Amino acid sequence: MKKRALFAGLVLLTLLLSGCGGDPAPLAPTETPAPTAPPQQAPAVEAQGPLADAARALLAPYEAPVRLAAEQSPALLTYAIPGDLISQMALDAAEAGAAAQDGRYQFTWSQSGRHTYTANALHIAQIEAASALTPDPHATGEPVMDNQQMGDFSASGGGVFDRTRAYDVAENLSEGAAEITETLNGALSLHELFSFSTEDGCLYFVDALLDQAVDLDGLVATSRYLAAAGVLRPDGLEIIEFSVPNRDQIPAASAASWQALQGSVTPLSRLTVEGGRVHAQP
Repeated sequence: MKKRALFAGLVLLTLLLSGCGGDPAPLAPTETPAPTAPPQQAPAVEAQGPLADAARALLAPYEAPVRLAAEQSPALLTYAIPGDLISQMALDAAEAGAAAQDGRYQFTWSQSGRHTYTANALHIAQIEAASALTPDPHATGEPVMDNQQMGDFSASGGGVFDRTRAYDVAENLSEGAAEITETLNGALSLHELFSFSTEDGCLYFVDALLDQAVDLDGLVATSRYLAAAGVLRPDGLEIIEFSVPNRDQIPAASAASWQALQGSVTPLSRLTVEGGRVHAQP
């Protein structure tokens, strides 16, 4: 359930270890959250306009189970999906000046900048400690910590960082999809695929992150994706995390695909809110 926070930490570690020339810029606190910090609820949609109004209306029926999950399982982050991504979509649409055409919003938000980052041994050790909380199911041995991190080790790096979020959603938010891509100096550092749909009062979603390892040379790309799929209902929710071997096997969000997933994947973790109680595994 720590997928998004952990991956952000891994990308940060890569930034630290992939030095590049350029003008230094301070790192905003939101770019390096402490791995042990409690998660926040999905951000409220603060944008204005038809899409923001539709996003607020879409998420409102599921506030109760999401809030319950946040209160009783503060260490779990996945409950914020899909609310955080849908809220971000509305904010990006407002900033990009997107307008619906032929019943759909189809637009791209992008950002680029040159940044320099620094961190000491404690920062990097905290990231590794967070990753240790979620064992890699594909690992074949015990993790090894660099003994430099026990001393005065420090790292710096950075370069040109590009972020792109491409959206294709129905005007009434009955369904939609987003693709998020981030690169550092032209090398892929994050790839995320998100889709959602509403059926019979339920909100279904699938969110998948490219599974990448980190070593001293930077990110090591794999073909696997770590996916979170779920259904939100006014009286509860179910979310599972699982691994898929490649992009082609990431399902699109729907009631049918949710039912199919129940018998076709081995969950790495599961979160359920039912009858006013929160159940988390593992």
